[in-house]
Amino acid sequence: MTEEELIRACIEGNQRACKELYEQNKAWLYAICLRYHKNVVDAQDSLQESFISIYCNLHSFKAEGSFKGWMRKVTVRCILSIFRNKNKIIESDIESQTEPIDISLLNSLDKEELTFLIDCLPAGRKQIFVAHAIDGFSHKEIAEILSISEGTSKSQFFHARRDLREALEKEIVIAKNMEHE
Repeated sequence: MTEEELIRACIEGNQRACKELYEQNKAWLYAICLRYHKNVVDAQDSLQESFISIYCNLHSFKAEGSFKGWMRKVTVRCILSIFRNKNKIIESDIESQTEPIDISLLNSLDKEELTFLIDCLPAGRKQIFVAHAIDGFSHKEIAEILSISEGTSKSQFFHARRDLREALEKEIVIAKNMEHE
């Protein structure tokens, strides 16, 4: 069954098609959910909510873009909406400009170390950092999804970057000290 046929069958209520759509996409969408959540249960809940949203909104998919891109966007919006509804993000009036993270700091870490450092961020900062830096959402989009101001999104992102920079610098100092021992 082609992607177009699968989508059409799901819209028409074909349960086998819905199951096939789920089976084909659950792994990579679950990986997205895990980027936002610190535990498996919350990630699984977000995956379930995301698929409900995907199924309910299939009729709105326009074949102009990629279907996977559309599903990713629906999933991230669903995750961020869940966080908004749980009041996980505290609004702040602080407006800040972002400072770049030294790329050499990032290059010195492997993916697991970087993922660990991102997971250590406070929940609100982590969600905004992942949505903006990894998933490519603009601060305006994040603000709309989370019902916060664009300034709050920028501020939380700034603080997340600062926290990561500080953690990365500590990692480098520790690594250098271990080299000298």
